[in-house]
Amino acid sequence: MKKFLSIIVLAIATTSCMKLEVQPGNVIGDTVDAGKDAFQSIKRSRNGEEERNFSHKISYDAASSNAINITNCKKEMMEIISASELTVSQILTESSEVIEDEGNKSVQCSVKVVVTKNG
Repeated sequence: MKKFLSIIVLAIATTSCMKLEVQPGNVIGDTVDAGKDAFQSIKRSRNGEEERNFSHKISYDAASSNAINITNCKKEMMEIISASELTVSQILTESSEVIEDEGNKSVQCSVKVVVTKNG
């Protein structure tokens, strides 16, 4: 009876296991990248730095070009970051786009940065 119960428990346990599927694509490269990211995160943490994402949105100025509107959005965003007692030591990524919604245009910009606290 014990043997039968063990077989039933084993059968239930194996059928309810999660299936893990590894795609053969870029496993090694992704693993290396994840390791580098973890190393950078620990290194920054020890130096009192951290990664942060910021986003800002402004109204589109029709009298100016897209490039000028995007530049103004990024400038305002960096001023807001500076006013929050953070110092940007490195810009990792940045993006911007002009959004048109029901005839109204706006500019949204985003940035991923490494910051340190002032003081």
